[in-house]
Amino acid sequence: MNNEKKEGRSRQRNFVICDVRERYSENLLRILTEKIPGEYQFHLFHDISRLKEFSEKIQIGILLIAEEYERSDRQDVSADRKFVFTEKKDSVLSESEIPLFRYQSSEKIMKRIMENGEAEEREDGRYDFRKGKTGAYRVREDSEKVMRGLIGVYSPIHRIGKTKFALRLGRQIAEKVPVLYLNLESYSGGNYYFPEDTGSDMGDLLYYMRQDKINLGLKLSTMVGQSEGVDYIMPMRYERDLRDVTSSEWKELIDIILEKCIYETIILDLGDSVDGLYDILRKCSRIYTLYIEEGAAEAKLIQYEENLRNAGYADVLSRTVKRRAGRAKNTAERSEVRR
Repeated sequence: MNNEKKEGRSRQRNFVICDVRERYSENLLRILTEKIPGEYQFHLFHDISRLKEFSEKIQIGILLIAEEYERSDRQDVSADRKFVFTEKKDSVLSESEIPLFRYQSSEKIMKRIMENGEAEEREDGRYDFRKGKTGAYRVREDSEKVMRGLIGVYSPIHRIGKTKFALRLGRQIAEKVPVLYLNLESYSGGNYYFPEDTGSDMGDLLYYMRQDKINLGLKLSTMVGQSEGVDYIMPMRYERDLRDVTSSEWKELIDIILEKCIYETIILDLGDSVDGLYDILRKCSRIYTLYIEEGAAEAKLIQYEENLRNAGYADVLSRTVKRRAGRAKNTAERSEVRR
């Protein structure tokens, strides 16, 4: 009898969301029901005690549950796969819980679920799910070192392919972890590199950051575009607007993105006009500086390095990787020259 009951429960294909944020979860549920065919029955809860009662009677296939609920309460609910909405990348979860960053697009949420179970994306953009494996969250094993954190790309020498290098580097890293590219140049040529206009740019992002009641992580997820796996915010259109942003505002924005958003790597494509350039370079865990073997270019590079030392930023050079422009390489980290 018990075996029959267990078998009957396992045939149930139930997709459950339990969240403290009613409007967010209702919108997500609506999107998921459109993306996933009728093989799943969808259920929405805001009261975890009601979810517990439900789980005692019905087998849950996929559960999306908010981190705000007590860990002990979450553990009382069994599911084949349990995803926990998080707002920080360092959230402490149990072994059976899979972190699911809240402030990202529905497409990325779907892909995250796919990564942790057997699923296929159909030609019509919907998804076919098969019963996934239970157990601990599987951390991707990288055979090579993956760069995380803040990466700066800067050169005192202009027109040597710095932006192309930064984007190529971003695509390589994006094969392993989520990457956000930000261009902080006066004249970025953004429409050339990103012909798809997202409708908002860095100026809009900074505006929202200055509004205390705006959830920047959620807002950013609605503003990003994507190019070959790399997320981006369109650069500012007007050079004067870039100059008006203070060093402290840039640092605050960077800190919020690293703390509140899904991105494990931010690539800063830096220009000379950004306020507090040296302070921003100091925040970077690695800086790529492109150069060419030409007299005037080499003189500019020497002068830049001397300025860093004289201004008390010699530590920036210790994290700098100089790369000669114009040489074809398979990866952005081969044949590095460190200072």
